[in-house]
Amino acid sequence: MSILIRRTLHQIRSSIRNSPTHCTCFTQIQSFSSSLASIDQTPNQHSFTVNYLINKCGFPLEKAITAAKRFNFETPEKPDSVIAFFCSRGFTKTQALNVTRKVPQVIVSNPEKTLLPKLEFFKSKGVSSTDVVKILSKTPVLLKRSLENQIIPSFDFVRNLIGSDERTLSAIKFSAGPLLVDLESCMAPNVDTLREVNVPDAKITFLLTSQPRTFATNCERFRQNVEEVKGMGFNPLTVNFVLAVLALNSMSKPVWEKKIEVYKKWGLSQDDILVTFGKRPWFMKVSEEKITRIMNFLVNKMGLDSSFVLKMPLVLSLSFEKRIVPRCLVYQALQAKGLIKKRNVIGGMLKSTEMLFVQKVVTLAKEEAPELLKLYEEKLSLAR
Repeated sequence: MSILIRRTLHQIRSSIRNSPTHCTCFTQIQSFSSSLASIDQTPNQHSFTVNYLINKCGFPLEKAITAAKRFNFETPEKPDSVIAFFCSRGFTKTQALNVTRKVPQVIVSNPEKTLLPKLEFFKSKGVSSTDVVKILSKTPVLLKRSLENQIIPSFDFVRNLIGSDERTLSAIKFSAGPLLVDLESCMAPNVDTLREVNVPDAKITFLLTSQPRTFATNCERFRQNVEEVKGMGFNPLTVNFVLAVLALNSMSKPVWEKKIEVYKKWGLSQDDILVTFGKRPWFMKVSEEKITRIMNFLVNKMGLDSSFVLKMPLVLSLSFEKRIVPRCLVYQALQAKGLIKKRNVIGGMLKSTEMLFVQKVVTLAKEEAPELLKLYEEKLSLAR
């Protein structure tokens, strides 16, 4: 069929090459050729595997093609049995299909041999069937890990660090990330590094369970960052010590320096920046783009001094669209009506909870400024 089409196209091109309408016809032929190319790429022309992944599992075309390069099947029996296995163990069909999209190779696994033992391991530790489903739906990559070489040793390591099965299970339910970090080459050596500088196990546990990727950092780099944080004067007994280590681990040295330069452009000194980092390490976790955006808004739109962020570094962690802009507009509206006398109340308005902000600020001012609630809700709606 395609050979016949190509011959026909060749004959048409030859016959119109000297025609005065050559350009128009050639454009039409190109368009026709593009359409044929598009038709050639429809799912129906792909392998059984690709069609199954798209139509049964909901894979995007490109991801299905990529997956099919790693594994193939010509009949639906095996993948159907995997989906049926998940459903028989408490997963909804949607959850089962989500797992296959996140970890495609699961679809060709032997459920009884490779999947069931992992589910049974968690149940043997006291995890309910419902929580097993939640854990594996949230972190399906666990299904790729070796039970004997990765999951069990890591679980035991975390359990020894935390001190009880109950607290370990609670931590794993919150984040199964610690079970994914290579135990011998990363997790154990990095935990030892923190212990060497007298960081309490409770603080190590906090970091491990809330930000497990930190422990996946190269051991040498991790040690250098710990030493740097210690050199900055952080107290190893405080949570800010491990948060500072987390911040340094999350970026390269050049990125750190770029962020320093961005803050300096707004008139902040290096000493100011480091002191603020000591109070709130998250201050340096913010992207360069977000720093610039927020600083520009606060200084040029709101007329605040750049030192505002030194007094309230929390503002850099807030959502620009959902928190900073809507509340600052309410502040400006109240100020314009003379309902706000003190300029420093803006900090409290930004950091208060949503419920408290609406109750104490927007609702209380509705008599003098009834349009405030509408303005605030409109800005929130746009942000969403």
